[in-house]
Amino acid sequence: MNITEKVKEFLNITQEPTSSDVSDRNTLVNLDDEYYVTSFFDSEASQSGLFGGGEVSDIVYKQRDKIKKYRELSMTPDVTDAIDEIVNEIIFNYDDEMPLKINVNEENDKLVEVITDKFNKILKIMNIKRNMFQIVKTGYIDGQIIMHTSYDEKTTKNGIKSIKMIEPSLLFYDKKKEVFKYMQEDKNIMSSAKSDLEREEYSLEEICREDFGLYDGKINLGYLEYSIKPANMLKTLEDLLIPLRFSRSISRRAFNVDIGDLPNKRGAEVMTNYQNKFKYKKFYNNQTGEVSNQQHITSMVEDYWFANRSGGKGTTVDVLDETGNLGELNDILYFSKKLYRSMKIPSNRIDVNPDGDKDYSYDETRVTKEDMKFFMFISRLRQVYSSLFKEILKREVISCGIMTTQEWKDKEDLIQIQFVSENKFIEKMKLDNFMNKLEIYATAQEYQGKLFSVNTILKDVFRFSEDEIQDEFKKINDEEKDPLYGKFYSGDGDDESW
Repeated sequence: MNITEKVKEFLNITQEPTSSDVSDRNTLVNLDDEYYVTSFFDSEASQSGLFGGGEVSDIVYKQRDKIKKYRELSMTPDVTDAIDEIVNEIIFNYDDEMPLKINVNEENDKLVEVITDKFNKILKIMNIKRNMFQIVKTGYIDGQIIMHTSYDEKTTKNGIKSIKMIEPSLLFYDKKKEVFKYMQEDKNIMSSAKSDLEREEYSLEEICREDFGLYDGKINLGYLEYSIKPANMLKTLEDLLIPLRFSRSISRRAFNVDIGDLPNKRGAEVMTNYQNKFKYKKFYNNQTGEVSNQQHITSMVEDYWFANRSGGKGTTVDVLDETGNLGELNDILYFSKKLYRSMKIPSNRIDVNPDGDKDYSYDETRVTKEDMKFFMFISRLRQVYSSLFKEILKREVISCGIMTTQEWKDKEDLIQIQFVSENKFIEKMKLDNFMNKLEIYATAQEYQGKLFSVNTILKDVFRFSEDEIQDEFKKINDEEKDPLYGKFYSGDGDDESW
Protein backbone atom coordinates (compact mmCIF):
# COMPACT_ATOMS: atom_id res chain seq x y z
CA MET A 1 0.00 0.00 0.00
CA ASN A 2 1.55 3.30 -1.10
CA ILE A 3 1.43 6.52 0.86
CA THR A 4 -1.48 7.94 -1.16
CA GLU A 5 -3.71 4.97 -0.38
CA LYS A 6 -2.81 5.16 3.31
CA VAL A 7 -3.85 8.82 3.42
CA LYS A 8 -7.15 8.04 1.71
CA GLU A 9 -7.82 5.20 4.13
CA PHE A 10 -7.12 7.48 7.09
CA LEU A 11 -9.44 10.20 5.81
CA ASN A 12 -12.25 7.69 5.29
CA ILE A 13 -12.23 6.60 8.94
CA THR A 14 -15.49 7.65 10.59
CA GLN A 15 -15.32 8.78 14.18
CA GLU A 16 -18.12 9.19 16.67
CA PRO A 17 -18.65 12.88 17.54
CA THR A 18 -17.61 13.85 21.03
CA SER A 19 -19.36 16.32 23.30
CA SER A 20 -18.12 18.26 26.31
CA ASP A 21 -19.21 21.17 28.46
CA VAL A 22 -17.52 24.20 30.00
CA SER A 23 -17.97 25.12 33.64
CA ASP A 24 -19.49 28.44 34.68
CA ARG A 25 -16.14 29.45 36.17
CA ASN A 26 -14.48 29.28 32.73
CA THR A 27 -17.40 30.78 30.80
CA LEU A 28 -16.93 34.40 29.77
CA VAL A 29 -20.34 34.90 28.12
CA ASN A 30 -23.04 32.26 27.76
CA LEU A 31 -24.15 33.16 24.23
CA ASP A 32 -27.03 30.69 23.92
CA ASP A 33 -28.65 31.34 27.30
CA GLU A 34 -31.45 33.88 27.23
CA TYR A 35 -31.41 34.79 30.91
CA TYR A 36 -28.22 33.74 32.64
CA VAL A 37 -25.41 36.21 31.99
CA THR A 38 -22.05 36.69 33.62
CA SER A 39 -23.09 39.46 35.99
CA PHE A 40 -25.72 37.26 37.69
CA PHE A 41 -24.41 34.36 39.69
CA ASP A 42 -25.36 30.93 40.90
CA SER A 43 -25.82 30.81 44.64
CA GLU A 44 -24.38 27.28 44.75
CA ALA A 45 -20.94 28.73 44.00
CA SER A 46 -20.76 30.23 47.49
CA GLN A 47 -19.57 27.74 50.07
CA SER A 48 -20.22 30.18 52.90
CA GLY A 49 -23.88 30.63 52.10
CA LEU A 50 -25.61 33.15 49.90
CA PHE A 51 -25.06 36.12 52.18
CA GLY A 52 -22.10 34.74 54.11
CA GLY A 53 -19.34 36.62 52.28
CA GLY A 54 -18.44 33.91 49.76
CA GLU A 55 -17.41 34.28 46.12
CA VAL A 56 -20.83 35.37 44.88
CA SER A 57 -21.30 38.11 47.47
CA ASP A 58 -17.81 39.46 46.79
CA ILE A 59 -18.60 39.81 43.08
CA VAL A 60 -21.98 41.41 43.72
CA TYR A 61 -20.45 43.97 46.10
CA LYS A 62 -17.71 44.75 43.59
CA GLN A 63 -20.44 45.28 41.01
CA ARG A 64 -22.20 47.63 43.42
CA ASP A 65 -18.98 49.60 43.91
CA LYS A 66 -18.51 49.91 40.14
CA ILE A 67 -21.97 51.37 39.65
CA LYS A 68 -21.42 53.76 42.56
CA LYS A 69 -18.16 54.97 41.03
CA TYR A 70 -19.84 55.51 37.63
CA ARG A 71 -22.61 57.57 39.22
CA GLU A 72 -20.16 59.73 41.16
CA LEU A 73 -18.15 60.29 37.99
CA SER A 74 -21.25 61.28 36.03
CA MET A 75 -21.89 64.17 38.45
CA THR A 76 -18.76 66.06 37.40
CA PRO A 77 -19.57 68.88 34.95
CA ASP A 78 -17.28 67.73 32.12
CA VAL A 79 -18.52 64.13 32.19
CA THR A 80 -22.14 65.28 32.47
CA ASP A 81 -21.72 67.40 29.36
CA ALA A 82 -20.14 64.49 27.47
CA ILE A 83 -22.88 62.06 28.55
CA ASP A 84 -25.57 64.49 27.42
CA GLU A 85 -23.81 64.68 24.05
CA ILE A 86 -24.11 60.90 23.67
CA VAL A 87 -27.67 60.61 25.01
CA ASN A 88 -28.95 63.47 22.84
CA GLU A 89 -27.39 61.79 19.81
CA ILE A 90 -29.13 58.50 20.64
CA ILE A 91 -32.63 59.91 21.15
CA PHE A 92 -32.30 62.75 18.65
CA ASN A 93 -35.72 63.64 17.23
CA TYR A 94 -36.94 66.44 15.02
CA ASP A 95 -40.53 66.74 16.19
CA ASP A 96 -42.63 65.87 19.18
CA GLU A 97 -43.25 62.31 18.07
CA MET A 98 -42.51 58.86 19.41
CA PRO A 99 -38.73 58.31 19.42
CA LEU A 100 -39.17 54.62 18.52
CA LYS A 101 -40.92 52.80 15.71
CA ILE A 102 -41.55 49.16 14.88
CA ASN A 103 -41.28 47.40 11.53
CA VAL A 104 -42.84 43.94 11.18
CA ASN A 105 -41.92 42.16 7.93
CA GLU A 106 -44.86 39.77 7.99
CA GLU A 107 -47.44 38.92 5.33
CA ASN A 108 -50.20 38.47 7.89
CA ASP A 109 -51.53 42.03 8.12
CA LYS A 110 -53.67 41.21 11.14
CA LEU A 111 -50.65 39.95 13.08
CA VAL A 112 -48.69 43.04 12.07
CA GLU A 113 -51.50 45.27 13.34
CA VAL A 114 -51.79 43.43 16.67
CA ILE A 115 -48.03 43.49 17.34
CA THR A 116 -47.87 47.18 16.44
CA ASP A 117 -50.75 47.94 18.83
CA LYS A 118 -48.99 46.05 21.64
CA PHE A 119 -45.79 47.97 21.00
CA ASN A 120 -47.64 51.28 21.16
CA LYS A 121 -49.25 50.12 24.41
CA ILE A 122 -45.80 49.50 25.92
CA LEU A 123 -44.58 52.95 24.86
CA LYS A 124 -47.68 54.49 26.44
CA ILE A 125 -47.20 52.59 29.72
CA MET A 126 -43.59 53.79 29.88
CA ASN A 127 -44.59 57.36 28.95
CA ILE A 128 -41.71 57.13 26.54
CA LYS A 129 -41.73 60.73 25.31
CA ARG A 130 -41.05 61.99 28.80
CA ASN A 131 -38.87 59.19 30.16
CA MET A 132 -36.74 58.21 27.17
CA PHE A 133 -33.91 60.55 28.13
CA GLN A 134 -33.80 59.21 31.69
CA ILE A 135 -33.91 55.59 30.53
CA VAL A 136 -31.04 56.01 28.08
CA LYS A 137 -28.91 58.14 30.40
CA THR A 138 -29.35 55.93 33.47
CA GLY A 139 -28.58 52.78 31.49
CA TYR A 140 -25.48 54.33 29.94
CA ILE A 141 -24.11 55.49 33.30
CA ASP A 142 -24.76 52.21 35.15
CA GLY A 143 -23.55 50.07 32.25
CA GLN A 144 -26.77 48.08 32.39
CA ILE A 145 -30.48 48.65 32.58
CA ILE A 146 -33.06 46.45 34.30
CA MET A 147 -36.82 46.72 33.83
CA HIS A 148 -39.46 45.07 35.98
CA THR A 149 -42.71 44.15 34.25
CA SER A 150 -45.77 43.38 36.36
CA TYR A 151 -48.92 41.59 35.24
CA ASP A 152 -52.50 41.26 36.39
CA GLU A 153 -52.60 38.93 39.41
CA LYS A 154 -55.76 37.20 38.16
CA THR A 155 -54.76 36.59 34.54
CA THR A 156 -51.80 37.37 32.31
CA LYS A 157 -54.03 37.57 29.23
CA ASN A 158 -54.36 41.30 29.85
CA GLY A 159 -50.61 41.65 29.34
CA ILE A 160 -48.25 44.01 31.11
CA LYS A 161 -49.90 46.55 33.40
CA SER A 162 -46.82 48.47 34.64
CA ILE A 163 -43.11 48.78 33.87
CA LYS A 164 -40.51 50.05 36.35
CA MET A 165 -36.82 50.72 35.99
CA ILE A 166 -35.24 49.13 39.08
CA GLU A 167 -31.94 49.44 40.93
CA PRO A 168 -29.20 47.20 39.42
CA SER A 169 -26.88 47.44 42.46
CA LEU A 170 -26.83 44.25 44.57
CA LEU A 171 -29.33 42.52 42.27
CA PHE A 172 -28.25 39.02 41.24
CA TYR A 173 -29.68 35.89 39.70
CA ASP A 174 -30.10 32.83 41.90
CA LYS A 175 -29.75 30.07 39.33
CA LYS A 176 -30.78 27.36 41.76
CA LYS A 177 -34.18 28.94 42.49
CA GLU A 178 -34.34 30.69 39.08
CA VAL A 179 -35.23 34.04 40.63
CA PHE A 180 -33.69 37.48 40.90
CA LYS A 181 -33.07 38.90 44.36
CA TYR A 182 -31.12 41.59 46.20
CA MET A 183 -28.25 41.16 48.63
CA GLN A 184 -27.84 43.02 51.88
CA GLU A 185 -26.39 46.53 51.61
CA ASP A 186 -24.03 45.73 54.47
CA LYS A 187 -21.87 42.72 53.63
CA ASN A 188 -21.23 42.07 57.35
CA ILE A 189 -24.89 41.23 57.99
CA MET A 190 -25.43 37.48 57.85
CA SER A 191 -28.41 35.70 56.32
CA SER A 192 -30.22 35.44 59.67
CA ALA A 193 -31.02 39.16 59.59
CA LYS A 194 -32.87 39.53 56.31
CA SER A 195 -34.07 42.90 55.09
CA ASP A 196 -37.17 43.66 53.06
CA LEU A 197 -35.02 43.95 49.95
CA GLU A 198 -33.59 40.51 50.53
CA ARG A 199 -37.03 38.95 50.79
CA GLU A 200 -38.08 40.38 47.43
CA GLU A 201 -37.81 37.85 44.61
CA TYR A 202 -38.56 38.36 40.93
CA SER A 203 -39.26 35.64 38.39
CA LEU A 204 -37.55 35.42 35.00
CA GLU A 205 -40.73 36.63 33.29
CA GLU A 206 -40.70 39.84 35.32
CA ILE A 207 -37.14 41.00 34.62
CA CYS A 208 -35.85 42.43 31.34
CA ARG A 209 -32.15 43.23 31.38
CA GLU A 210 -29.61 44.55 28.88
CA ASP A 211 -25.97 45.59 29.12
CA PHE A 212 -23.32 46.74 26.66
CA GLY A 213 -21.32 43.53 26.60
CA LEU A 214 -18.35 44.90 28.57
CA TYR A 215 -16.98 42.62 31.28
CA ASP A 216 -14.01 42.37 33.57
CA GLY A 217 -14.18 38.72 34.56
CA LYS A 218 -17.57 38.42 36.24
CA ILE A 219 -18.01 42.18 36.69
CA ASN A 220 -20.28 44.05 34.29
CA LEU A 221 -18.67 47.30 33.10
CA GLY A 222 -20.04 50.48 31.55
CA TYR A 223 -18.45 52.70 28.93
CA LEU A 224 -17.58 55.18 31.70
CA GLU A 225 -14.91 52.71 32.84
CA TYR A 226 -12.57 54.08 30.17
CA SER A 227 -13.16 57.66 31.33
CA ILE A 228 -12.33 57.29 35.02
CA LYS A 229 -8.64 58.16 34.80
CA PRO A 230 -8.83 61.12 32.34
CA ALA A 231 -11.89 62.51 34.17
CA ASN A 232 -10.12 62.38 37.54
CA MET A 233 -6.98 63.96 36.09
CA LEU A 234 -9.02 66.76 34.52
CA LYS A 235 -10.91 67.35 37.77
CA THR A 236 -7.65 67.53 39.72
CA LEU A 237 -6.22 70.10 37.31
CA GLU A 238 -9.38 72.20 37.45
CA ASP A 239 -9.42 72.08 41.27
CA LEU A 240 -5.84 73.32 41.36
CA LEU A 241 -6.42 75.98 38.73
CA ILE A 242 -7.91 78.69 40.98
CA PRO A 243 -5.40 78.32 43.84
CA LEU A 244 -2.59 78.35 41.27
CA ARG A 245 -3.93 81.44 39.52
CA PHE A 246 -4.61 83.21 42.83
CA SER A 247 -1.17 82.45 44.25
CA ARG A 248 0.57 83.62 41.10
CA SER A 249 -1.54 86.74 40.80
CA ILE A 250 -0.27 88.02 44.17
CA SER A 251 3.40 88.59 44.81
CA ARG A 252 4.69 86.54 47.69
CA ARG A 253 6.73 88.00 50.53
CA ALA A 254 9.94 86.74 52.09
CA PHE A 255 10.30 87.82 55.75
CA ASN A 256 13.79 87.86 57.27
CA VAL A 257 13.13 88.35 61.01
CA ASP A 258 15.95 89.36 63.35
CA ILE A 259 15.59 87.30 66.54
CA GLY A 260 18.95 88.34 67.99
CA ASP A 261 20.40 85.96 70.56
CA LEU A 262 17.07 84.63 71.79
CA PRO A 263 16.94 80.95 72.77
CA ASN A 264 15.49 78.59 70.19
CA LYS A 265 12.13 78.21 71.95
CA ARG A 266 11.70 81.97 72.45
CA GLY A 267 12.87 82.63 68.89
CA ALA A 268 10.24 80.21 67.54
CA GLU A 269 7.53 82.04 69.53
CA VAL A 270 8.60 85.38 68.04
CA MET A 271 8.51 83.90 64.53
CA THR A 272 5.01 82.48 65.17
CA ASN A 273 3.72 85.86 66.38
CA TYR A 274 5.02 87.53 63.24
CA GLN A 275 3.51 84.84 61.03
CA ASN A 276 0.06 85.16 62.61
CA LYS A 277 0.25 88.93 62.25
CA PHE A 278 1.14 89.07 58.55
CA LYS A 279 -0.01 85.73 57.14
CA TYR A 280 -2.71 85.65 54.44
CA LYS A 281 -5.83 83.81 55.55
CA LYS A 282 -7.51 83.10 52.22
CA PHE A 283 -8.55 79.51 51.52
CA TYR A 284 -10.08 77.81 48.50
CA ASN A 285 -12.91 75.27 48.85
CA ASN A 286 -12.54 72.81 45.98
CA GLN A 287 -16.04 71.40 46.58
CA THR A 288 -17.97 74.63 46.09
CA GLY A 289 -15.38 76.74 44.22
CA GLU A 290 -15.55 79.51 46.84
CA VAL A 291 -12.67 81.57 48.22
CA SER A 292 -13.12 82.35 51.92
CA ASN A 293 -11.29 83.25 55.10
CA GLN A 294 -12.27 79.99 56.76
CA GLN A 295 -9.68 77.29 56.89
CA HIS A 296 -10.51 74.43 54.54
CA ILE A 297 -8.49 72.41 52.10
CA THR A 298 -6.03 74.49 50.13
CA SER A 299 -4.17 77.50 51.50
CA MET A 300 -3.70 79.66 48.43
CA VAL A 301 -0.95 82.13 49.43
CA GLU A 302 2.02 81.27 51.58
CA ASP A 303 4.84 83.61 52.66
CA TYR A 304 8.40 82.60 53.38
CA TRP A 305 9.85 83.13 56.86
CA PHE A 306 13.56 83.08 57.77
CA ALA A 307 15.13 83.72 61.16
CA ASN A 308 18.26 85.93 61.32
CA ARG A 309 20.54 85.54 64.28
CA SER A 310 22.55 88.32 65.82
CA GLY A 311 24.97 89.80 63.34
CA GLY A 312 22.55 89.43 60.44
CA LYS A 313 21.06 92.20 58.36
CA GLY A 314 18.09 92.75 60.65
CA THR A 315 14.38 92.38 59.83
CA THR A 316 13.66 92.83 56.13
CA VAL A 317 10.75 92.03 53.81
CA ASP A 318 11.41 91.11 50.18
CA VAL A 319 8.81 90.74 47.41
CA LEU A 320 8.92 87.75 45.02
CA ASP A 321 7.12 88.24 41.71
CA GLU A 322 5.56 84.92 40.64
CA THR A 323 2.78 86.06 38.32
CA GLY A 324 3.87 83.67 35.55
CA ASN A 325 1.68 82.97 32.52
CA LEU A 326 -1.88 83.32 33.79
CA GLY A 327 -3.47 82.60 30.37
CA GLU A 328 -1.97 79.14 29.83
CA LEU A 329 -4.69 76.48 29.58
CA ASN A 330 -3.14 73.90 27.26
CA ASP A 331 -3.02 71.26 30.00
CA ILE A 332 -6.76 71.68 30.70
CA LEU A 333 -7.62 71.50 26.99
CA TYR A 334 -5.41 68.43 26.54
CA PHE A 335 -7.20 66.44 29.22
CA SER A 336 -10.60 67.70 28.01
CA LYS A 337 -9.84 66.21 24.60
CA LYS A 338 -8.52 63.07 26.24
CA LEU A 339 -11.77 62.71 28.21
CA TYR A 340 -13.88 63.10 25.09
CA ARG A 341 -11.75 60.58 23.18
CA SER A 342 -12.14 58.08 26.02
CA MET A 343 -15.92 58.47 25.65
CA LYS A 344 -15.65 58.10 21.85
CA ILE A 345 -16.91 61.65 21.22
CA PRO A 346 -15.24 63.67 18.43
CA SER A 347 -12.90 66.25 19.93
CA ASN A 348 -14.25 68.86 17.50
CA ARG A 349 -17.37 69.01 19.67
CA ILE A 350 -15.38 70.69 22.44
CA ASP A 351 -15.41 74.49 22.33
CA VAL A 352 -11.63 74.86 22.57
CA ASN A 353 -11.56 78.24 20.84
CA PRO A 354 -13.80 80.80 22.59
CA ASP A 355 -13.16 83.35 19.83
CA GLY A 356 -13.93 80.94 17.00
CA ASP A 357 -16.93 80.83 14.70
CA LYS A 358 -19.81 79.17 16.56
CA ASP A 359 -22.23 79.17 13.62
CA TYR A 360 -23.55 75.76 12.57
CA SER A 361 -23.62 75.00 8.87
CA TYR A 362 -26.52 72.85 7.67
CA ASP A 363 -24.78 72.52 4.30
CA GLU A 364 -21.65 71.03 5.81
CA THR A 365 -20.62 67.89 3.91
CA ARG A 366 -17.28 67.16 5.52
CA VAL A 367 -17.43 64.26 7.95
CA THR A 368 -14.23 63.34 9.75
CA LYS A 369 -13.08 59.85 10.69
CA GLU A 370 -13.91 60.68 14.32
CA ASP A 371 -17.46 61.58 13.31
CA MET A 372 -17.96 58.28 11.51
CA LYS A 373 -16.60 56.31 14.48
CA PHE A 374 -18.98 58.24 16.74
CA PHE A 375 -21.96 57.49 14.49
CA MET A 376 -21.11 53.77 14.53
CA PHE A 377 -20.74 53.90 18.31
CA ILE A 378 -24.18 55.51 18.64
CA SER A 379 -25.62 52.82 16.36
CA ARG A 380 -24.25 50.09 18.64
CA LEU A 381 -25.76 51.78 21.69
CA ARG A 382 -29.11 52.09 19.93
CA GLN A 383 -29.11 48.36 19.24
CA VAL A 384 -28.80 47.67 22.97
CA TYR A 385 -31.81 49.83 23.83
CA SER A 386 -33.79 48.42 20.88
CA SER A 387 -33.12 44.91 22.22
CA LEU A 388 -34.46 45.99 25.61
CA PHE A 389 -37.74 47.25 24.15
CA LYS A 390 -37.98 44.17 21.96
CA GLU A 391 -37.63 41.94 25.02
CA ILE A 392 -40.43 43.84 26.77
CA LEU A 393 -42.59 43.48 23.65
CA LYS A 394 -41.91 39.75 23.68
CA ARG A 395 -43.28 39.47 27.22
CA GLU A 396 -46.40 41.39 26.21
CA VAL A 397 -47.08 39.36 23.07
CA ILE A 398 -46.55 35.97 24.73
CA SER A 399 -48.46 36.80 27.92
CA CYS A 400 -51.48 37.95 25.90
CA GLY A 401 -51.48 34.69 23.94
CA ILE A 402 -50.87 36.36 20.57
CA MET A 403 -47.84 34.14 19.93
CA THR A 404 -46.22 31.22 21.67
CA THR A 405 -42.58 31.27 22.70
CA GLN A 406 -41.62 29.12 19.72
CA GLU A 407 -43.62 31.28 17.31
CA TRP A 408 -41.86 34.36 18.62
CA LYS A 409 -38.47 32.74 18.09
CA ASP A 410 -39.44 31.84 14.53
CA LYS A 411 -40.55 35.40 13.69
CA GLU A 412 -38.24 37.37 15.96
CA ASP A 413 -35.89 38.36 13.13
CA LEU A 414 -38.86 39.82 11.22
CA ILE A 415 -39.58 42.30 14.01
CA GLN A 416 -37.34 45.36 14.18
CA ILE A 417 -37.50 48.21 16.67
CA GLN A 418 -35.69 51.32 15.51
CA PHE A 419 -35.11 54.89 16.56
CA VAL A 420 -37.13 57.27 14.42
CA SER A 421 -34.52 59.90 13.56
CA GLU A 422 -31.05 59.38 12.21
CA ASN A 423 -28.13 61.75 12.43
CA LYS A 424 -28.23 64.52 9.83
CA PHE A 425 -24.89 63.48 8.37
CA ILE A 426 -26.03 59.86 8.03
CA GLU A 427 -29.17 60.97 6.22
CA LYS A 428 -27.12 63.16 3.92
CA MET A 429 -24.67 60.34 3.27
CA LYS A 430 -27.51 57.98 2.29
CA LEU A 431 -28.96 60.60 -0.05
CA ASP A 432 -25.55 61.24 -1.64
CA ASN A 433 -25.04 57.50 -2.18
CA PHE A 434 -28.46 57.22 -3.79
CA MET A 435 -27.73 60.14 -6.12
CA ASN A 436 -24.41 58.55 -7.09
CA LYS A 437 -26.21 55.31 -7.94
CA LEU A 438 -28.66 57.22 -10.14
CA GLU A 439 -25.77 58.85 -12.01
CA ILE A 440 -24.10 55.47 -12.54
CA TYR A 441 -27.41 53.99 -13.73
CA ALA A 442 -27.88 56.85 -16.21
CA THR A 443 -24.49 55.99 -17.69
CA ALA A 444 -25.09 52.22 -17.68
CA GLN A 445 -28.56 52.60 -19.23
CA GLU A 446 -26.91 53.04 -22.61
CA TYR A 447 -25.65 49.46 -22.42
CA GLN A 448 -28.86 48.04 -20.99
CA GLY A 449 -30.04 45.13 -23.11
CA LYS A 450 -26.79 45.16 -25.08
CA LEU A 451 -23.91 44.35 -22.75
CA PHE A 452 -25.79 44.07 -19.46
CA SER A 453 -29.20 42.77 -18.54
CA VAL A 454 -31.60 44.87 -16.46
CA ASN A 455 -31.30 42.35 -13.65
CA THR A 456 -27.49 42.69 -13.60
CA ILE A 457 -27.63 46.49 -13.49
CA LEU A 458 -30.16 46.50 -10.66
CA LYS A 459 -28.05 44.07 -8.67
CA ASP A 460 -24.63 45.66 -9.26
CA VAL A 461 -25.63 49.35 -9.13
CA PHE A 462 -28.52 49.44 -6.66
CA ARG A 463 -27.52 46.26 -4.77
CA PHE A 464 -31.05 44.82 -5.07
CA SER A 465 -31.69 41.19 -4.16
CA GLU A 466 -33.93 38.95 -6.28
CA ASP A 467 -36.82 39.47 -3.87
CA GLU A 468 -36.33 43.24 -3.88
CA ILE A 469 -36.32 43.31 -7.68
CA GLN A 470 -39.55 41.35 -7.86
CA ASP A 471 -41.10 43.55 -5.17
CA GLU A 472 -40.15 46.78 -6.98
CA PHE A 473 -41.59 45.63 -10.31
CA LYS A 474 -44.77 44.56 -8.54
CA LYS A 475 -45.08 48.03 -7.01
CA ILE A 476 -44.53 49.62 -10.43
CA ASN A 477 -47.31 47.53 -11.97
CA ASP A 478 -49.69 48.36 -9.11
CA GLU A 479 -48.94 52.09 -9.26
CA GLU A 480 -49.35 52.16 -13.04
CA LYS A 481 -52.94 50.93 -12.61
CA ASP A 482 -53.66 53.31 -9.73
CA PRO A 483 -55.16 56.67 -10.89
CA LEU A 484 -53.23 58.43 -8.12
CA TYR A 485 -49.90 57.48 -9.72
CA GLY A 486 -51.01 56.87 -13.30
CA LYS A 487 -50.06 60.34 -14.53
CA PHE A 488 -46.43 59.76 -13.57
CA TYR A 489 -46.30 56.68 -15.79
CA SER A 490 -48.18 58.30 -18.69
CA GLY A 491 -45.77 61.22 -18.86
CA ASP A 492 -48.23 63.76 -17.43
CA GLY A 493 -46.56 64.02 -14.06
CA ASP A 494 -45.55 67.63 -14.76
CA ASP A 495 -49.10 68.73 -15.58
CA GLU A 496 -49.83 71.89 -13.58
CA SER A 497 -53.54 70.96 -13.34
CA TRP A 498 -52.53 67.96 -11.23
